[in-house]
Amino acid sequence: MENAREKRRLGTKVRELRTAQGISQRQLALMTGISRSYLWKIETGTADIGIDVLIKIARALDAQVREHIEL
Repeated sequence: MENAREKRRLGTKVRELRTAQGISQRQLALMTGISRSYLWKIETGTADIGIDVLIKIARALDAQVREHIEL
């Protein structure tokens, strides 16, 4: 289940970046146009995330997409 591990790692990184900036899940959801429940699933590693959503999150958190993924 390599994908599950990577999704959890990605979700953890998103949560760390968000909380370091003092942004709530609700605020980030509003900033990105995604639902809070979907953001929760991303942060817990239970959602499949597309590159478009990853880019929205990275921009909202002023982070580079490459910080979120390893190829």
